[in-house]
Amino acid sequence: MNILLAAADASAFWNLVAQITGIAGTAMCFFMFIARKRRTILLGKFTCDVLWTLHYGLIGAYSGSALNVIAMGRETVFYNKDKKWASSRLWLYLFVALTIGSSLMTWEGPLSLLPMTGSCCAVISFWCTKPLHIRLLAIPAQLLWLIYGILHMSLPSITSNIIALTAIGIGLYRDIRKK
Repeated sequence: MNILLAAADASAFWNLVAQITGIAGTAMCFFMFIARKRRTILLGKFTCDVLWTLHYGLIGAYSGSALNVIAMGRETVFYNKDKKWASSRLWLYLFVALTIGSSLMTWEGPLSLLPMTGSCCAVISFWCTKPLHIRLLAIPAQLLWLIYGILHMSLPSITSNIIALTAIGIGLYRDIRKK
């Protein structure tokens, strides 16, 4: 009986950790998309990716978790795009291929197509150099991840994507108003 109680306590603890990391990822998503500079957006995105890797892994959404690990590498390379080693367009193709390959390796059925397609949109988005283009291409990425979060019943994921879409809207409004 004590073993069952200990297992229940451990499960509750890891669920709490998953929810906390999701909430932290949610907060970071908001600040990331309203940032004015590309490098700030990418630093925020890297932090989000770390938190979402943990969140999705802890709730058993392995496609989502694996894609966020790849995204951490993507943000690292794209953050350094001004350096010769990171400026090649081959990185863009590599990260799209890794995204597709990861989704196939962690296949959850057709459900895996949502984060895969969303992540492919994000790869292209974060390759861009203008914050306006990053935000525009992030819209379909966030919508697909929102659906994935709904289907996995991940309240932090749902909330995060709604907040991210709101922040994208604020950033776009500011971009358009500037012109």
